Amino acid sequence: MQHRSFHGSRNPTARNSRSSAPIRATGLSSDATVAEYADYWQRTALGQLRERTAQNYRTHLRLHLLPRFGDIRLSDLDVDDVVTLISELQEAGYASWTIRTILTPLSRMLNHAIRHGISTNNPIAQLDRRERPPVWDREQRILNRDEIARLLAAAPSRYKALLATAIFTGLRQGELLALRWDDVDREGCVIRVRTALDRRGQRLRPKTRNAIRDVVLMPALAELLAAHRRASEYASAGDYVFASRVGTPLCWRNLSPRALEPALQTAGLAPLRWHDLRHTFAALLITQGASIAFVSRQMGHGSSEITLRVYVHVFDAVAYAEQTRNALQASFGDVLG
Repeated sequence: MQHRSFHGSRNPTARNSRSSAPIRATGLSSDATVAEYADYWQRTALGQLRERTAQNYRTHLRLHLLPRFGDIRLSDLDVDDVVTLISELQEAGYASWTIRTILTPLSRMLNHAIRHGISTNNPIAQLDRRERPPVWDREQRILNRDEIARLLAAAPSRYKALLATAIFTGLRQGELLALRWDDVDREGCVIRVRTALDRRGQRLRPKTRNAIRDVVLMPALAELLAAHRRASEYASAGDYVFASRVGTPLCWRNLSPRALEPALQTAGLAPLRWHDLRHTFAALLITQGASIAFVSRQMGHGSSEITLRVYVHVFDAVAYAEQTRNALQASFGDVLG
């Protein structure tokens, strides 16, 4: 197998004849390097993405992709180059999921180049299954009834309503922080999700149409929120439900270290991610007999297929575990007696 430096081209002759290649609508020729096309792509395409996503893409390009591939002609980039990068990242200790995340902007950029006639192939799409970093879904940590009670009892008083709302509505972190009092409909017994905060604190419409939804509000949570509102300096309809001491939304960086982690430590519970509170709500709905379609709408998933894929183990446990356990006991229990 022939290899080349990450900072050089396999075909110097081709690189030296760049003036003969036709100029595309992009202003670039088919001899454009990865770095040249990356510059064009970042200027013209990333503005269509959410700022956080665009910033992550820029970071991966700057730190991992351009130092290795920048001087290579885009049309010369091949599967071996990508496999080598994957191997280097693995040797450097990067997790498989992180490696896939690093490759994402390169793959999207290559697809963009294909559509604009600068390249004809995407080597990432050509990776053999065994060449792709293996990724397993992170194990979900779902709180049971006793753990929920212990967590909320141990929560700092300032954050108890926040944690309870996260557990019993399943709102995403940005959706939770964007809530205003006029989003909480006690009469209709729902919380209306219409906006979300990004990592810079800007209010945005949710990413998908399905994320705009009404989430069930159980009476006990409504009462807790009402008490939280009475104790708050910011109780007007347009004020944030979970406001800082100056009325601004809470910062996402502070939620786990100030709210969740102290409560877990005081309650003597094992660590969990903030997103596991969302998983807990989904599991609560499923164990209460909610359909896949209803759970999907409450979670704001793009489709029921997503819900089933993420929570199939919970649906299976509810539908079959007890039935199977009893059937096995009835048929074979005496064998072990």
